[in-house]
Amino acid sequence: MNRDREFGVSRGKRFGGEKPAQITKIPMRTTRPISAAIAALSLLLAFPPGAGLAKVAKAPSRSTKPRASAKASPAPGAIALIADRRVEEPDIRRAALVMENDPLRTRQHALWRKKLLDLCVDRELLALEAERAGIPNDPSVKRRIEQESAGILYAAIRERFLVQELTPNAAQIDTARAGGLFRRVKVAYILSLTDRKTTYAVYEALRNGANFDSVAALYSVHPSASKGGEIGWKRIGALNAQSWTDFKSAKPGDLLGPYSNDVAHELYRVEAIEDPDDKELREAILRDRTVELDSRYSVGLLRKYRFQLDPEEISSIIFAAATEKADSILASLDSEGRRPKRGVRPGLGVIARLDGDSITYRDIGIPELLVREADGKAHIEDSRELLSVCTAAVLPRLIARDARDRGLDKDHVLARRVRLIREEVSTHAMVARAVPPPDMAAIQAYFDSHRARYRRPAARRALVAMFASEDTARMARAGWDRATFRDSVIALEGFRKTEPLFASNVWPRCYAEMPFFETDQDSLSIGVGALREGEISPVLRTPNGYAVAKAMGAEPARGFTFEEVSRSVAIDAREDAENAWVVAQLERLRAATPVRTVPARLEAVRLGMSSDMGGKRR
Repeated sequence: MNRDREFGVSRGKRFGGEKPAQITKIPMRTTRPISAAIAALSLLLAFPPGAGLAKVAKAPSRSTKPRASAKASPAPGAIALIADRRVEEPDIRRAALVMENDPLRTRQHALWRKKLLDLCVDRELLALEAERAGIPNDPSVKRRIEQESAGILYAAIRERFLVQELTPNAAQIDTARAGGLFRRVKVAYILSLTDRKTTYAVYEALRNGANFDSVAALYSVHPSASKGGEIGWKRIGALNAQSWTDFKSAKPGDLLGPYSNDVAHELYRVEAIEDPDDKELREAILRDRTVELDSRYSVGLLRKYRFQLDPEEISSIIFAAATEKADSILASLDSEGRRPKRGVRPGLGVIARLDGDSITYRDIGIPELLVREADGKAHIEDSRELLSVCTAAVLPRLIARDARDRGLDKDHVLARRVRLIREEVSTHAMVARAVPPPDMAAIQAYFDSHRARYRRPAARRALVAMFASEDTARMARAGWDRATFRDSVIALEGFRKTEPLFASNVWPRCYAEMPFFETDQDSLSIGVGALREGEISPVLRTPNGYAVAKAMGAEPARGFTFEEVSRSVAIDAREDAENAWVVAQLERLRAATPVRTVPARLEAVRLGMSSDMGGKRR
């Protein structure tokens, strides 16, 4: 795997031009890009799936020599100590992977290693500041920390315990074989919407020799009717439950049914039956158990810790949610999440209980669980919805309890990942709280002062039609010339007009007239770039299909208008504001917080890269 992709770093292009040096795109756990400095630090944490993008700024270099005023040296194994926090070898290794493509790595390797330590120290300083500000105690932040930590812990529980418990033993395989539901049967099938009397008449006709294929074509509404009802091999347990007993004694040629389902009746003709061997049976049981694993685990946790709603609180919660704004309810609760009855406002208390814990409205009233409506209320329709919300609120913390009960809290690597998640989420929330999104006037002002950044490169405009197969594209290309290759003709042939932003967004049976920038390097853009005005391309193979393009003319380079790039400008403006805030905070925190380091331990870290310039080998 490409290491840039593996660790979330890519060297892309911006508006068709090269990005400034040291600026890359990286994944973040937030739903929007955040500041360059904090983005670089976040890469040193756990990398989740499905993250957003942000820029990485060049981290300022700082000496790693111990401060003269430091009285204590780092604990054994620690490369640096920041208050009660440690920077260790795994932190440096992750930083090295993030900054692998930094030019300092080969030019000034010692400075590069110091830069890695700087990033790790800065991450800890920001995390400490978030802790001091109480950010992790914010209900929404706490919820995100619990959810993401639970994801890490559940993955470990699943791999180390649950999957191993799924594998059936010999006794369970014998029991499954005796039940007969894993036998495979080849059947022909009729799904009939006829009334009960007519269905039984059809059944009797089949018993008396009527051709099953003909009857299926006449009465069955299943897609297999045109093939005489043939549906191939099925597992008996996947067929109508009413048929299971009959299949125990069935033999080829038997007619079974009719069996009712919700809206129709079913008939089966048995063509062949096979018993699975132990290997096939084991794999089938394991597959079935794996599909149900997550839900079974969740239900098991709720039972294990004896979770249950308090029936006396259900009506009060539903009434309050229907008549009061969610934020007003939260403001009315005391420190324990309760409130007494006041006039028409119902008293609120513990909604659900479980061993050693409880759920109040404070636990479920966050927007991530109860979505606010236009009037500010967060309605709860009934007890079923309340149960769903309460279980969603409590399951992450139950997973954490289960992990402790299984001894996973003693796993140093796992504990570190959970700690890093807490620090990352808290730090992002702190920055987001300190730097609100810019308003439209600020976005416009940012665009006006950075116009040189938003340049549209020269382009060639072309009309493109995309085909799914090469043969179809060649046949169409043979019949097109400059006069007939136009959008009205393409539309008449069944193509759908689209307005994609990029060449990679043109899909089969679609056509578009769009610019192809001279800086784009995909196969379609290169093919269009080689055409003269009015010329039609040969069939061009692309990742999405086979394209035929007609060059419509050249477009010179120009500046983007504000309307064309307003969304990108808004992101950039907030990134720069966040970056400035983070840099200012780091300067203050570095001056106020002693950092004790051992340069020799940093130099001794073997980074394990193919060209590990410098450093001591161990």
